[in-house]
Amino acid sequence: KFFMPRILVVRFSSLGDVILTTPVYRNLKTHWPRCTIAVAVKDSYQEVLSGNPYIDEIIPLKKGTSIFRYIQKIREKDYDILIDLHNNLRSRILGLFCGIKKRVHYKKALLARRLLVLKKIKSKELESHTLQRYLDCLKILGLVPQEYPPEIFKKDSVSVPAASLHILVVQTAFLGDAILTTPMFTHLKAQFPTAQITLLCTPEIKDIFLGNPAIHEVLIYDKKGRDKGLFSFWRWRKLLRGKYDVALLPHRSFRSALLIWLSQIPKRIGFDRSEGRFLLTDVIHFDWNSHDSTRNLHLLKALGIATDSQAALEIPLERNKFHFEDFLKEHSIPKDTLLVGINPGSVWKTKRYLPEYFAQVADTLTREWKCQIILFGSAKDLEAAAAVTRDMKTKGINLCGRTNLKQLTALVSHLSLFITNDSGPMHLACALKIPVVAIFGPTTRELGFFPLGEKSKVVELDLPCRPCSLHGGNVCPLDHFKCMRDLSPETVLKACEIFL
Repeated sequence: KFFMPRILVVRFSSLGDVILTTPVYRNLKTHWPRCTIAVAVKDSYQEVLSGNPYIDEIIPLKKGTSIFRYIQKIREKDYDILIDLHNNLRSRILGLFCGIKKRVHYKKALLARRLLVLKKIKSKELESHTLQRYLDCLKILGLVPQEYPPEIFKKDSVSVPAASLHILVVQTAFLGDAILTTPMFTHLKAQFPTAQITLLCTPEIKDIFLGNPAIHEVLIYDKKGRDKGLFSFWRWRKLLRGKYDVALLPHRSFRSALLIWLSQIPKRIGFDRSEGRFLLTDVIHFDWNSHDSTRNLHLLKALGIATDSQAALEIPLERNKFHFEDFLKEHSIPKDTLLVGINPGSVWKTKRYLPEYFAQVADTLTREWKCQIILFGSAKDLEAAAAVTRDMKTKGINLCGRTNLKQLTALVSHLSLFITNDSGPMHLACALKIPVVAIFGPTTRELGFFPLGEKSKVVELDLPCRPCSLHGGNVCPLDHFKCMRDLSPETVLKACEIFL
């Protein structure tokens, strides 16, 4: 008998902390494969969790939303367990009024951290990484957690008569994904020649399916236009209800899974990487070692269709790639160039390495390693990035304020090295397995937020005044800023050369 708890995990902010929670979800699913995991997170950070296969639902806390209105939403879900990985006033209020009986809270080691900052008294309690303290919450629940690294991603069967199948294929993804779905229709029609095969797709990709002899009908779902919103979603549910025996979901979105579930289609086939996999009747393993077109054909196994190991395609595969090649062409960067990212900003000014030092590091790397420097950051980091580029003698590409979280993740994944202050993007790069050189000034490893993994190196100075605060500040409390001023560019370069 399976224990199937409904679990709510709370971690409102920030980017780095949210990324560090990902091993918790994997551990929970490993221990309770049929549990339901929901995550309470700020709306601005839900993107890093949206493709996580171990999360069933994300409950975003939007800016300006009353915490008590948010709690009312939580109470309607009827959760069994609350795991508070934030443990601040807001999360404590949520825990107090959410109606969840079983609650565990992450131990911040707040007193030990303050003693370190104020009195320079070190404690064994601070030797643990924040991630380890997150995992300790699971021990309270009786789990033996495994030390998985932080990650960023991506029921009973119902039999139906083969002779008169009505099959719905839902593909509302991008053009390249849609192209790689086309072999499915050929195999379906060959196996079930009398079946009625319908495709639900977006207007942007309909042209590649119109005229396909295997498809009986093409339904246009304009999810970004006239069909946007809850009313249209409910209308589509009524249109589809009772008309189909089988639904196939090559697209791994939660919305697609929810739509076919609400439409009460008896047999719902999708991938175990689907965000709404718990709404499916037949879950097929998503094989990362296979081509995407082959993976789509694997869905047909649930209908008893044996497919070839590879699917023949006549359409150029370049259309299915992230537009990284366009980025290289736009900036005239040769394909074999070493790409080095620099993250010069931080919310706290004392966490920012000196711009002239960053410029020296960038110039040396460009000269000695023939690499291309790319500066990353949000619009709030424009001033810090501009200061670096002003001091650089070589040409760098400043993308501060020009990328969203998805684009940032995609671009960082192509880097050979990421040089960063102690900040959220540092954890992002670690989760993407990109070599990281992290520059620590007012903060220290003992505070628990150092980069994880063998491909990371912290560059710092052993000074009696460090750490001077829990998060850094806007000014050095001793007015000398030695933690950054005395940390020479040569020291940072030595760390960079380890990975280059």
